[in-house]
Amino acid sequence: MANPAPCHIFPSADGAFFLAVSNNQQFAELSALAGQQQWKNDPRFASQHARYQHKAELTALLRRHTVEHRTAEWVAALRWAGVPCVALVPREADG
Repeated sequence: MANPAPCHIFPSADGAFFLAVSNNQQFAELSALAGQQQWKNDPRFASQHARYQHKAELTALLRRHTVEHRTAEWVAALRWAGVPCVALVPREADG
């Protein structure tokens, strides 16, 4: 099995979420949700292996888009599209 990419914690407008893309279909869905359908045809991201090789660049690009929507919006859309993800809840400060 190929290494997932992107596979990272991403910031949102109100928090953060984790996602792990493990195939081309999931990446096509993620690209569409980010409004970046051209990513799936970019040679750097056109295959799972290529995405893993360029994971730092892809993560940086994706972060620019994830901050545009709230965590709940991302998680709902990603789950509906079949992309594994989970909302991250910040820890309460001790005090």
